[in-house]
Amino acid sequence: MKRKLLCLLVCIGLVLSVFSGCQNSNNNDENGKNPDEMSNGAQNEDETFTYAVADDPGNTLNVFTADDRVSMMMAKLVATPLYSMNADGSLNYYIAESLEPSKDGLTYTCRLKPDIVWNDGKPVTADDVVFTYEEYIKQDNSKVLTINDQPLQVTKIDDETVEFKLPAVSASIEENLCTPLIVPKHIFEGKGDVTVSLNDEKVVGTGPYIFDEYKAGEYISFTKNPSYMNGEAKIDKVILRIIESDDTAKLALQNGEIDAWIGLPSKMNGLEKFTVTPYSEGRVAYLRLNRVSDNMQDPEYRKGIFYALDREEILKAAYSSMDYASAGYSFLPNNNSYYTENVEKYEQDIEKSKGLTADGSKKLSLCYIGTDSAQDAQALVIQAQLKAVGVDVELNGVDQAAYMAAAYDNENKNYDMYLGGYIMTFDPDGFRDMFGTGQMINYASEKVDSLFEQGKTELDPKKRVEIYDELQMEVSKEALFYPFGTDLRILVTNSEIKGIEEAGLVPIYTFEDMSKLSR
Repeated sequence: MKRKLLCLLVCIGLVLSVFSGCQNSNNNDENGKNPDEMSNGAQNEDETFTYAVADDPGNTLNVFTADDRVSMMMAKLVATPLYSMNADGSLNYYIAESLEPSKDGLTYTCRLKPDIVWNDGKPVTADDVVFTYEEYIKQDNSKVLTINDQPLQVTKIDDETVEFKLPAVSASIEENLCTPLIVPKHIFEGKGDVTVSLNDEKVVGTGPYIFDEYKAGEYISFTKNPSYMNGEAKIDKVILRIIESDDTAKLALQNGEIDAWIGLPSKMNGLEKFTVTPYSEGRVAYLRLNRVSDNMQDPEYRKGIFYALDREEILKAAYSSMDYASAGYSFLPNNNSYYTENVEKYEQDIEKSKGLTADGSKKLSLCYIGTDSAQDAQALVIQAQLKAVGVDVELNGVDQAAYMAAAYDNENKNYDMYLGGYIMTFDPDGFRDMFGTGQMINYASEKVDSLFEQGKTELDPKKRVEIYDELQMEVSKEALFYPFGTDLRILVTNSEIKGIEEAGLVPIYTFEDMSKLSR
Protein backbone atom coordinates (compact mmCIF):
# COMPACT_ATOMS: atom_id res chain seq x y z
CA MET A 1 0.00 0.00 0.00
CA LYS A 2 1.42 3.32 -0.99
CA ARG A 3 1.59 6.61 0.75
CA LYS A 4 0.83 9.93 -0.74
CA LEU A 5 -1.82 12.12 0.77
CA LEU A 6 -4.79 12.45 -1.49
CA CYS A 7 -8.25 13.82 -1.62
CA LEU A 8 -9.92 11.33 -3.85
CA LEU A 9 -13.37 12.53 -3.63
CA VAL A 10 -15.51 11.52 -2.03
CA CYS A 11 -13.05 13.30 0.03
CA ILE A 12 -10.86 10.31 0.31
CA GLY A 13 -7.48 10.84 1.86
CA LEU A 14 -4.74 8.30 1.30
CA VAL A 15 -1.06 8.20 1.33
CA LEU A 16 0.27 6.64 -1.81
CA SER A 17 2.49 6.97 -4.83
CA VAL A 18 2.32 6.03 -8.50
CA PHE A 19 4.68 5.36 -11.38
CA SER A 20 5.33 6.19 -15.01
CA GLY A 21 8.06 5.97 -17.70
CA CYS A 22 8.61 7.31 -21.23
CA GLN A 23 9.25 6.87 -25.03
CA ASN A 24 6.95 6.29 -28.07
CA SER A 25 3.62 4.42 -27.70
CA ASN A 26 1.92 2.05 -30.10
CA ASN A 27 -1.54 2.91 -31.34
CA ASN A 28 -2.35 -0.70 -32.24
CA ASP A 29 -2.03 -3.89 -30.26
CA GLU A 30 0.45 -6.63 -31.13
CA ASN A 31 -2.13 -8.46 -33.26
CA GLY A 32 -2.78 -5.42 -35.37
CA LYS A 33 -6.21 -4.71 -33.90
CA ASN A 34 -7.11 -1.20 -32.95
CA PRO A 35 -8.32 -0.92 -29.31
CA ASP A 36 -11.29 1.02 -30.71
CA GLU A 37 -12.53 -2.26 -32.10
CA MET A 38 -11.98 -4.13 -28.85
CA SER A 39 -13.29 -1.75 -26.25
CA ASN A 40 -16.89 -1.98 -27.31
CA GLY A 41 -17.51 -5.63 -26.53
CA ALA A 42 -15.87 -7.60 -23.76
CA GLN A 43 -17.95 -10.63 -24.69
CA ASN A 44 -16.13 -10.87 -28.02
CA GLU A 45 -12.66 -10.75 -26.53
CA ASP A 46 -11.94 -13.88 -24.54
CA GLU A 47 -8.44 -12.66 -23.76
CA THR A 48 -9.44 -9.15 -22.72
CA PHE A 49 -10.51 -7.87 -19.31
CA THR A 50 -12.55 -4.66 -19.61
CA TYR A 51 -13.05 -2.66 -16.43
CA ALA A 52 -15.34 0.39 -16.26
CA VAL A 53 -13.81 3.48 -14.64
CA ALA A 54 -15.70 6.67 -13.92
CA ASP A 55 -13.03 9.25 -14.70
CA ASP A 56 -10.78 10.20 -17.59
CA PRO A 57 -7.22 10.51 -16.21
CA GLY A 58 -6.01 12.76 -19.02
CA ASN A 59 -3.11 12.17 -21.37
CA THR A 60 -0.29 12.42 -18.82
CA LEU A 61 0.89 10.27 -15.96
CA ASN A 62 3.27 11.44 -13.24
CA VAL A 63 4.80 9.20 -10.66
CA PHE A 64 4.69 11.76 -7.85
CA THR A 65 1.61 13.84 -8.51
CA ALA A 66 -1.11 11.43 -9.66
CA ASP A 67 -4.08 11.88 -7.32
CA ASP A 68 -7.00 9.98 -8.83
CA ARG A 69 -8.01 6.33 -8.79
CA VAL A 70 -7.64 5.71 -12.51
CA SER A 71 -4.11 7.08 -12.72
CA MET A 72 -3.14 4.97 -9.74
CA MET A 73 -4.71 1.88 -11.28
CA MET A 74 -2.70 2.59 -14.41
CA ALA A 75 0.44 2.86 -12.32
CA LYS A 76 -0.28 -0.47 -10.63
CA LEU A 77 -0.60 -2.11 -14.04
CA VAL A 78 2.67 -0.83 -15.46
CA ALA A 79 4.95 -0.59 -12.45
CA THR A 80 5.93 -2.30 -9.22
CA PRO A 81 7.46 -1.21 -5.91
CA LEU A 82 10.25 -2.99 -4.10
CA TYR A 83 7.49 -4.68 -2.14
CA SER A 84 3.99 -4.01 -0.87
CA MET A 85 2.57 -4.43 2.62
CA ASN A 86 -0.55 -6.28 3.68
CA ALA A 87 -2.88 -5.23 6.47
CA ASP A 88 -1.31 -7.79 8.82
CA GLY A 89 2.17 -6.36 8.23
CA SER A 90 3.39 -9.15 5.94
CA LEU A 91 5.21 -8.21 2.74
CA ASN A 92 4.64 -9.07 -0.91
CA TYR A 93 8.00 -8.91 -2.65
CA TYR A 94 8.27 -7.56 -6.19
CA ILE A 95 11.62 -6.06 -7.19
CA ALA A 96 13.02 -6.73 -3.73
CA GLU A 97 14.01 -10.22 -2.62
CA SER A 98 14.41 -9.34 1.05
CA LEU A 99 14.41 -6.42 3.50
CA GLU A 100 16.48 -6.71 6.66
CA PRO A 101 16.55 -4.15 9.50
CA SER A 102 19.56 -3.63 11.71
CA LYS A 103 19.26 -4.30 15.45
CA ASP A 104 19.11 -0.57 16.22
CA GLY A 105 16.34 -0.01 13.63
CA LEU A 106 18.33 2.69 11.82
CA THR A 107 19.46 0.74 8.75
CA TYR A 108 17.46 -1.40 6.30
CA THR A 109 19.28 -3.53 3.75
CA CYS A 110 17.34 -4.46 0.64
CA ARG A 111 18.41 -7.23 -1.73
CA LEU A 112 16.97 -7.10 -5.23
CA LYS A 113 15.79 -10.10 -7.20
CA PRO A 114 18.22 -11.02 -9.97
CA ASP A 115 17.40 -10.84 -13.66
CA ILE A 116 14.45 -8.43 -13.45
CA VAL A 117 14.15 -6.28 -16.58
CA TRP A 118 12.26 -3.19 -17.66
CA ASN A 119 9.72 -3.72 -20.41
CA ASP A 120 12.25 -2.19 -22.85
CA GLY A 121 14.63 -5.08 -22.07
CA LYS A 122 17.18 -3.26 -19.92
CA PRO A 123 18.05 -4.72 -16.50
CA VAL A 124 16.71 -3.28 -13.25
CA THR A 125 19.62 -2.44 -10.94
CA ALA A 126 20.32 -0.76 -7.62
CA ASP A 127 21.03 2.43 -9.58
CA ASP A 128 17.35 2.58 -10.55
CA VAL A 129 16.30 2.13 -6.93
CA VAL A 130 18.63 4.83 -5.63
CA PHE A 131 17.50 7.20 -8.39
CA THR A 132 13.82 6.54 -7.61
CA TYR A 133 14.14 7.26 -3.90
CA GLU A 134 16.31 10.32 -4.34
CA GLU A 135 13.88 11.80 -6.87
CA TYR A 136 10.87 10.90 -4.76
CA ILE A 137 12.35 12.59 -1.70
CA LYS A 138 13.02 15.74 -3.74
CA GLN A 139 9.45 15.99 -5.03
CA ASP A 140 7.27 14.41 -2.32
CA ASN A 141 5.42 17.08 -0.37
CA SER A 142 3.94 14.56 2.07
CA LYS A 143 7.44 13.81 3.43
CA VAL A 144 6.76 10.13 4.03
CA LEU A 145 10.48 9.36 3.74
CA THR A 146 11.46 12.21 6.06
CA ILE A 147 11.98 11.62 9.78
CA ASN A 148 12.44 14.49 12.22
CA ASP A 149 12.74 16.85 9.23
CA GLN A 150 15.61 14.79 7.83
CA PRO A 151 15.24 12.56 4.76
CA LEU A 152 16.49 9.01 4.86
CA GLN A 153 19.58 8.21 2.80
CA VAL A 154 19.69 5.48 0.19
CA THR A 155 23.01 4.02 -0.95
CA LYS A 156 24.01 1.46 -3.57
CA ILE A 157 26.05 -1.38 -2.06
CA ASP A 158 26.26 -3.37 -5.28
CA ASP A 159 24.08 -3.90 -8.37
CA GLU A 160 21.58 -5.97 -6.38
CA THR A 161 21.77 -4.36 -2.96
CA VAL A 162 20.70 -0.99 -1.55
CA GLU A 163 20.87 0.35 1.97
CA PHE A 164 18.45 2.76 3.61
CA LYS A 165 19.79 4.78 6.55
CA LEU A 166 17.29 6.53 8.82
CA PRO A 167 18.05 9.72 10.75
CA ALA A 168 15.99 8.32 13.65
CA VAL A 169 13.96 5.23 14.50
CA SER A 170 10.57 5.07 12.80
CA ALA A 171 8.09 2.30 13.56
CA SER A 172 6.21 2.98 10.30
CA ILE A 173 9.24 2.95 8.02
CA GLU A 174 8.59 -0.48 6.47
CA GLU A 175 5.27 0.73 5.15
CA ASN A 176 6.72 4.06 4.07
CA LEU A 177 9.64 2.46 2.24
CA CYS A 178 7.30 0.69 -0.17
CA THR A 179 5.75 4.01 -1.20
CA PRO A 180 7.51 4.70 -4.51
CA LEU A 181 7.00 2.44 -7.49
CA ILE A 182 10.43 2.06 -9.03
CA VAL A 183 11.24 4.19 -12.09
CA PRO A 184 13.95 3.63 -14.72
CA LYS A 185 16.97 5.88 -14.30
CA HIS A 186 17.90 5.56 -17.98
CA ILE A 187 14.55 7.12 -18.94
CA PHE A 188 14.14 9.89 -16.39
CA GLU A 189 17.66 11.03 -15.49
CA GLY A 190 18.07 14.64 -16.48
CA LYS A 191 14.46 15.02 -17.58
CA GLY A 192 13.49 17.22 -14.62
CA ASP A 193 10.33 15.36 -13.64
CA VAL A 194 8.63 12.04 -14.24
CA THR A 195 5.71 13.16 -16.35
CA VAL A 196 4.87 11.00 -19.33
CA SER A 197 2.71 11.98 -22.29
CA LEU A 198 0.52 8.97 -22.99
CA ASN A 199 -0.10 10.16 -26.54
CA ASP A 200 3.51 10.08 -27.70
CA GLU A 201 5.70 8.40 -25.11
CA LYS A 202 6.20 4.80 -24.07
CA VAL A 203 5.72 3.91 -20.42
CA VAL A 204 8.73 1.92 -19.25
CA GLY A 205 8.08 -0.17 -16.17
CA THR A 206 8.16 -3.60 -14.55
CA GLY A 207 4.45 -4.17 -14.03
CA PRO A 208 2.28 -7.05 -15.28
CA TYR A 209 1.07 -4.98 -18.23
CA ILE A 210 2.52 -2.55 -20.76
CA PHE A 211 0.69 0.67 -21.63
CA ASP A 212 -0.73 0.47 -25.14
CA GLU A 213 -3.07 3.36 -25.95
CA TYR A 214 -5.03 6.20 -24.40
CA LYS A 215 -8.09 7.56 -26.18
CA ALA A 216 -9.59 10.60 -24.47
CA GLY A 217 -13.03 10.00 -23.03
CA GLU A 218 -13.09 6.37 -24.15
CA TYR A 219 -10.43 4.01 -22.79
CA ILE A 220 -6.89 3.21 -21.76
CA SER A 221 -5.56 -0.12 -23.00
CA PHE A 222 -2.68 -2.37 -21.90
CA THR A 223 -1.06 -5.58 -23.17
CA LYS A 224 0.59 -8.16 -20.96
CA ASN A 225 4.27 -7.84 -20.13
CA PRO A 226 6.07 -11.06 -21.20
CA SER A 227 8.96 -10.28 -18.84
CA TYR A 228 6.84 -9.66 -15.72
CA MET A 229 8.71 -10.94 -12.67
CA ASN A 230 5.77 -12.94 -11.34
CA GLY A 231 5.02 -14.64 -14.63
CA GLU A 232 2.99 -13.57 -17.65
CA ALA A 233 -0.53 -12.31 -16.98
CA LYS A 234 -3.26 -14.88 -17.60
CA ILE A 235 -5.33 -12.36 -19.58
CA ASP A 236 -3.63 -10.85 -22.62
CA LYS A 237 -5.16 -7.41 -22.58
CA VAL A 238 -6.68 -4.99 -20.04
CA ILE A 239 -8.92 -2.10 -21.03
CA LEU A 240 -9.99 0.60 -18.61
CA ARG A 241 -13.14 1.86 -20.29
CA ILE A 242 -14.26 5.33 -19.25
CA ILE A 243 -17.97 5.37 -18.36
CA GLU A 244 -18.98 8.27 -16.14
CA SER A 245 -22.57 7.24 -15.45
CA ASP A 246 -23.24 4.40 -13.00
CA ASP A 247 -26.44 3.52 -14.84
CA THR A 248 -24.58 3.33 -18.15
CA ALA A 249 -21.82 1.20 -16.62
CA LYS A 250 -24.32 -1.18 -15.09
CA LEU A 251 -26.10 -1.56 -18.43
CA ALA A 252 -22.77 -2.14 -20.18
CA LEU A 253 -22.02 -4.92 -17.69
CA GLN A 254 -25.42 -6.51 -18.21
CA ASN A 255 -24.98 -6.32 -21.99
CA GLY A 256 -21.56 -7.98 -21.85
CA GLU A 257 -19.68 -4.89 -23.01
CA ILE A 258 -17.50 -4.79 -19.90
CA ASP A 259 -16.31 -7.39 -17.40
CA ALA A 260 -16.12 -5.42 -14.16
CA TRP A 261 -17.56 -2.36 -12.47
CA ILE A 262 -17.53 -0.82 -9.00
CA GLY A 263 -21.22 -0.70 -8.13
CA LEU A 264 -23.30 1.27 -5.68
CA PRO A 265 -25.45 -0.47 -3.05
CA SER A 266 -28.55 1.10 -4.59
CA LYS A 267 -27.68 -0.41 -8.00
CA MET A 268 -27.39 -4.08 -6.98
CA ASN A 269 -30.80 -5.16 -8.28
CA GLY A 270 -30.73 -7.14 -11.51
CA LEU A 271 -27.17 -8.41 -11.00
CA GLU A 272 -28.00 -11.90 -9.76
CA LYS A 273 -26.05 -13.54 -12.60
CA PHE A 274 -22.87 -11.64 -11.76
CA THR A 275 -20.25 -12.10 -9.06
CA VAL A 276 -20.70 -9.42 -6.39
CA THR A 277 -17.71 -9.00 -4.07
CA PRO A 278 -17.95 -6.38 -1.30
CA TYR A 279 -14.60 -5.57 0.29
CA SER A 280 -13.18 -3.05 2.68
CA GLU A 281 -10.77 -0.31 1.68
CA GLY A 282 -10.55 0.82 5.28
CA ARG A 283 -12.41 3.99 4.37
CA VAL A 284 -13.75 5.96 7.33
CA ALA A 285 -16.80 8.16 6.71
CA TYR A 286 -17.29 10.98 9.18
CA LEU A 287 -18.83 14.23 10.31
CA ARG A 288 -16.42 16.80 11.66
CA LEU A 289 -17.12 20.05 13.44
CA ASN A 290 -15.21 23.11 12.32
CA ARG A 291 -12.73 23.91 15.07
CA VAL A 292 -12.59 27.61 14.18
CA SER A 293 -16.34 28.14 13.84
CA ASP A 294 -17.75 30.59 16.39
CA ASN A 295 -20.57 28.14 17.07
CA MET A 296 -18.24 25.27 17.95
CA GLN A 297 -16.06 26.69 20.70
CA ASP A 298 -17.88 25.02 23.61
CA PRO A 299 -16.88 21.32 23.92
CA GLU A 300 -20.08 20.49 25.82
CA TYR A 301 -22.18 21.91 22.98
CA ARG A 302 -20.15 19.84 20.52
CA LYS A 303 -20.87 16.71 22.55
CA GLY A 304 -24.56 17.62 22.46
CA ILE A 305 -24.45 17.67 18.66
CA PHE A 306 -22.95 14.18 18.63
CA TYR A 307 -25.47 12.78 21.11
CA ALA A 308 -28.24 13.77 18.68
CA LEU A 309 -26.89 11.43 16.01
CA ASP A 310 -27.58 7.80 15.20
CA ARG A 311 -24.62 6.53 13.13
CA GLU A 312 -26.32 3.32 12.03
CA GLU A 313 -29.26 5.25 10.59
CA ILE A 314 -26.77 7.54 8.81
CA LEU A 315 -24.91 4.53 7.37
CA LYS A 316 -28.10 2.82 6.22
CA ALA A 317 -29.24 5.97 4.44
CA ALA A 318 -25.93 6.29 2.60
CA TYR A 319 -25.29 2.64 1.77
CA SER A 320 -28.80 1.12 1.61
CA SER A 321 -28.03 -1.64 4.08
CA MET A 322 -25.59 -2.56 6.83
CA ASP A 323 -24.50 -5.33 4.48
CA TYR A 324 -22.32 -2.68 2.86
CA ALA A 325 -21.11 -0.82 5.95
CA SER A 326 -20.16 -1.37 9.57
CA ALA A 327 -20.40 1.09 12.44
CA GLY A 328 -17.12 2.43 13.82
CA TYR A 329 -16.22 4.63 16.77
CA SER A 330 -12.61 5.65 16.15
CA PHE A 331 -10.70 7.61 13.52
CA LEU A 332 -9.07 4.28 12.64
CA PRO A 333 -11.04 1.92 10.40
CA ASN A 334 -12.53 -0.96 12.35
CA ASN A 335 -10.42 -3.52 10.44
CA ASN A 336 -7.19 -1.83 11.56
CA SER A 337 -5.19 -3.91 14.05
CA TYR A 338 -4.87 -0.84 16.34
CA TYR A 339 -8.58 -0.03 16.32
CA THR A 340 -10.28 0.14 19.71
CA GLU A 341 -13.86 0.79 20.83
CA ASN A 342 -12.64 1.95 24.21
CA VAL A 343 -13.54 5.53 23.29
CA GLU A 344 -16.46 7.86 23.85
CA LYS A 345 -18.98 6.47 21.36
CA TYR A 346 -21.61 9.21 21.66
CA GLU A 347 -24.47 6.76 21.32
CA GLN A 348 -27.68 8.63 20.55
CA ASP A 349 -29.25 10.19 23.67
CA ILE A 350 -31.87 12.77 22.72
CA GLU A 351 -32.47 14.15 26.21
CA LYS A 352 -28.76 14.53 26.90
CA SER A 353 -28.36 16.24 23.53
CA LYS A 354 -31.15 18.70 24.27
CA GLY A 355 -29.57 19.60 27.60
CA LEU A 356 -26.07 20.11 26.20
CA THR A 357 -27.23 22.15 23.19
CA ALA A 358 -29.76 24.28 25.09
CA ASP A 359 -27.51 27.34 25.40
CA GLY A 360 -25.76 26.99 22.04
CA SER A 361 -26.55 27.98 18.48
CA LYS A 362 -29.87 26.78 17.07
CA LYS A 363 -28.73 27.26 13.48
CA LEU A 364 -25.77 25.42 11.96
CA SER A 365 -24.44 25.00 8.43
CA LEU A 366 -23.24 21.70 6.94
CA CYS A 367 -20.94 21.53 3.91
CA TYR A 368 -20.57 18.43 1.76
CA ILE A 369 -20.14 17.35 -1.85
CA GLY A 370 -23.56 17.67 -3.36
CA THR A 371 -22.84 15.35 -6.27
CA ASP A 372 -21.99 12.50 -3.91
CA SER A 373 -25.19 10.51 -3.38
CA ALA A 374 -23.91 8.96 -0.13
CA GLN A 375 -23.04 12.32 1.39
CA ASP A 376 -26.33 13.78 0.20
CA ALA A 377 -28.20 11.01 2.02
CA GLN A 378 -26.07 11.45 5.13
CA ALA A 379 -26.75 15.19 5.17
CA LEU A 380 -30.52 14.72 5.09
CA VAL A 381 -30.46 12.28 8.01
CA ILE A 382 -28.18 14.51 10.07
CA GLN A 383 -30.48 17.45 9.39
CA ALA A 384 -33.48 15.47 10.64
CA GLN A 385 -31.68 14.13 13.72
CA LEU A 386 -30.51 17.57 14.82
CA LYS A 387 -33.95 19.03 14.10
CA ALA A 388 -35.28 16.60 16.73
CA VAL A 389 -33.18 18.34 19.42
CA GLY A 390 -34.04 21.86 18.27
CA VAL A 391 -31.08 22.62 15.99
CA ASP A 392 -31.76 23.66 12.40
CA VAL A 393 -29.13 22.62 9.86
CA GLU A 394 -28.63 24.47 6.59
CA LEU A 395 -27.48 22.02 3.93
CA ASN A 396 -24.76 23.25 1.57
CA GLY A 397 -24.14 20.68 -1.12
CA VAL A 398 -21.33 22.18 -3.21
CA ASP A 399 -19.07 20.95 -6.00
CA GLN A 400 -15.73 19.32 -5.34
CA ALA A 401 -13.64 22.44 -5.87
CA ALA A 402 -15.75 24.54 -3.51
CA TYR A 403 -15.68 21.81 -0.90
CA MET A 404 -11.92 21.50 -1.02
CA ALA A 405 -11.44 25.24 -0.83
CA ALA A 406 -13.59 25.45 2.28
CA ALA A 407 -12.83 22.21 4.10
CA TYR A 408 -9.07 22.53 3.94
CA ASP A 409 -8.85 26.23 4.71
CA ASN A 410 -7.91 26.19 8.38
CA GLU A 411 -9.27 29.70 8.93
CA ASN A 412 -12.58 29.29 7.11
CA LYS A 413 -15.58 30.00 9.33
CA ASN A 414 -18.25 29.85 6.62
CA TYR A 415 -19.45 26.40 7.69
CA ASP A 416 -19.94 24.79 11.07
CA MET A 417 -19.70 21.16 9.96
CA TYR A 418 -18.26 19.05 7.14
CA LEU A 419 -18.93 15.57 5.84
CA GLY A 420 -16.00 13.59 4.53
CA GLY A 421 -14.19 10.29 4.27
CA TYR A 422 -10.64 9.06 3.94
CA ILE A 423 -8.48 6.05 3.25
CA MET A 424 -5.13 6.06 4.98
CA THR A 425 -2.23 3.73 5.76
CA PHE A 426 -2.19 0.49 7.72
CA ASP A 427 0.15 1.97 10.30
CA PRO A 428 -1.64 4.48 12.54
CA ASP A 429 1.26 6.91 12.24
CA GLY A 430 -0.07 7.79 8.79
CA PHE A 431 -3.17 9.29 10.39
CA ARG A 432 -1.17 12.24 11.69
CA ASP A 433 -1.64 13.56 8.14
CA MET A 434 -5.26 14.00 9.14
CA PHE A 435 -5.12 14.72 12.88
CA GLY A 436 -1.76 16.39 13.39
CA THR A 437 -1.92 20.10 14.17
CA GLY A 438 -2.32 22.09 10.98
CA GLN A 439 -3.01 19.03 8.85
CA MET A 440 -5.91 18.07 6.62
CA ILE A 441 -8.95 18.41 8.87
CA ASN A 442 -7.74 21.34 10.95
CA TYR A 443 -7.41 19.36 14.16
CA ALA A 444 -5.17 20.87 16.83
CA SER A 445 -4.05 19.19 20.05
CA GLU A 446 -0.63 19.22 21.69
CA LYS A 447 -1.44 15.95 23.48
CA VAL A 448 -2.48 14.24 20.26
CA ASP A 449 0.68 15.50 18.54
CA SER A 450 2.76 14.14 21.42
CA LEU A 451 1.09 10.74 21.27
CA PHE A 452 1.71 10.53 17.52
CA GLU A 453 5.39 11.26 18.15
CA GLN A 454 5.57 8.57 20.81
CA GLY A 455 3.88 6.02 18.58
CA LYS A 456 6.17 6.78 15.66
CA THR A 457 9.36 5.94 17.57
CA GLU A 458 8.09 3.11 19.79
CA LEU A 459 9.17 -0.30 18.46
CA ASP A 460 7.60 -2.42 21.21
CA PRO A 461 4.27 -3.64 19.74
CA LYS A 462 2.46 -3.75 23.11
CA LYS A 463 3.56 -0.25 24.03
CA ARG A 464 2.46 1.02 20.60
CA VAL A 465 -0.99 -0.43 21.19
CA GLU A 466 -1.22 1.41 24.50
CA ILE A 467 -0.14 4.68 22.90
CA TYR A 468 -2.67 4.47 20.09
CA ASP A 469 -5.44 3.38 22.46
CA GLU A 470 -4.86 6.58 24.41
CA LEU A 471 -4.65 8.60 21.20
CA GLN A 472 -8.00 7.32 19.95
CA MET A 473 -9.61 8.12 23.30
CA GLU A 474 -8.13 11.62 23.27
CA VAL A 475 -9.51 12.40 19.81
CA SER A 476 -12.98 11.20 20.80
CA LYS A 477 -12.97 13.31 23.99
CA GLU A 478 -12.40 16.50 21.99
CA ALA A 479 -15.81 16.01 20.31
CA LEU A 480 -14.71 17.45 17.00
CA PHE A 481 -14.70 14.23 14.97
CA TYR A 482 -17.66 11.85 14.72
CA PRO A 483 -16.90 8.68 12.73
CA PHE A 484 -19.83 6.86 11.18
CA GLY A 485 -17.86 3.73 10.41
CA THR A 486 -16.45 1.90 7.43
CA ASP A 487 -18.26 1.40 4.14
CA LEU A 488 -17.53 -1.38 1.67
CA ARG A 489 -16.53 -1.06 -1.96
CA ILE A 490 -18.53 -3.36 -4.22
CA LEU A 491 -16.79 -5.08 -7.13
CA VAL A 492 -19.21 -6.59 -9.66
CA THR A 493 -17.71 -8.91 -12.27
CA ASN A 494 -18.75 -11.09 -15.15
CA SER A 495 -19.13 -14.62 -13.73
CA GLU A 496 -16.51 -15.81 -16.24
CA ILE A 497 -13.80 -13.82 -14.47
CA LYS A 498 -11.78 -15.99 -12.11
CA GLY A 499 -8.86 -15.42 -9.76
CA ILE A 500 -10.28 -12.45 -7.85
CA GLU A 501 -9.03 -13.78 -4.53
CA GLU A 502 -5.61 -14.56 -6.02
CA ALA A 503 -5.38 -11.08 -7.55
CA GLY A 504 -6.11 -9.59 -4.11
CA LEU A 505 -8.56 -6.76 -3.43
CA VAL A 506 -6.83 -3.68 -2.07
CA PRO A 507 -7.62 0.03 -1.53
CA ILE A 508 -7.62 2.40 -4.51
CA TYR A 509 -6.09 0.03 -7.07
CA THR A 510 -8.86 -2.57 -6.72
CA PHE A 511 -6.41 -5.41 -7.48
CA GLU A 512 -3.04 -6.01 -5.89
CA ASP A 513 -1.87 -7.93 -8.98
CA MET A 514 -4.20 -8.03 -11.99
CA SER A 515 -2.00 -10.62 -13.69
CA LYS A 516 -3.69 -13.29 -11.54
CA LEU A 517 -7.11 -12.74 -13.11
CA SER A 518 -8.30 -15.28 -15.68
CA ARG A 519 -11.37 -16.11 -17.77
